[in-house]
Amino acid sequence: MRQVNRLVRRSRAALRQPPRPRWLAPLRRLGILALVLGALSGMTYLMVETGYAAAAYERLRGQLRLAEDRLGLRVRDVLTQGRQRTSRRELRQALAPYEGQYILAVELQAVRQRLERLPWVRRATVKRLLPSTLLVRLEEHQPAALWRGPEGLRLIGRDGEAIPIEDLRAFRDLPLLYGDRAPAKAAALYRLLRSEPELARRVTGAALIGDRRWDVFLDGRTTVRLPETEPEKAWRLLAREQQRSRILERAIDAVDLRNPGWIVLRLNDRILRKPGRKAA
Repeated sequence: MRQVNRLVRRSRAALRQPPRPRWLAPLRRLGILALVLGALSGMTYLMVETGYAAAAYERLRGQLRLAEDRLGLRVRDVLTQGRQRTSRRELRQALAPYEGQYILAVELQAVRQRLERLPWVRRATVKRLLPSTLLVRLEEHQPAALWRGPEGLRLIGRDGEAIPIEDLRAFRDLPLLYGDRAPAKAAALYRLLRSEPELARRVTGAALIGDRRWDVFLDGRTTVRLPETEPEKAWRLLAREQQRSRILERAIDAVDLRNPGWIVLRLNDRILRKPGRKAA
């Protein structure tokens, strides 16, 4: 009975004690965390001051270099796809900084940007082929025309972008474009011209008129005035008439297609005035 009475009294005393504050447990955990962080900071400070951290880092780097050499994880080869006009020398110079580098540390974005600064490269992609090869895919500019702009002649690609090539002698037979904004609209013009291949082969130039429509030059002597709206229909009309009546073989200076469904010809008076020549 005495033991039972003691247990009862202890239980009553415990019930009379006030509960612990709720903030006490979080405060204890915060204190423990502060002690741990302080200990870690102290250890880090001692490692830095004694040079142990630097020595450990160098040992780790040495082990990594040894592992890289054993596995062959360094840039040794470059495979190139799509290279046509870009020279091997230009490619080697662009990729020279990466030769022998740890292949997993090569920044592919930086390699791509260096390649796209080459004159003929329009777009480049770079991938790793482990253990030691970089795969480079090039999309090069396709020269389509020469543009006579404010700074003189420039080479223009099929996308309308200027190609930074200084020596243009190899491209002197390309069509010649005129107009300040001709390169920006050149891609649409190329699509239009290629829709009729027989006519497209005769194109020697084009001029953007009023930033709205094109005059196309055929055979270096005949001007084809295309309309501002629906120039495709006018171009097809001319192609059909050429197949039917060989209209472009006549003595004409210009073909005006600006009126829908109509073809207006301007005759070449100089040719017609030649003695003994009949009108076409």
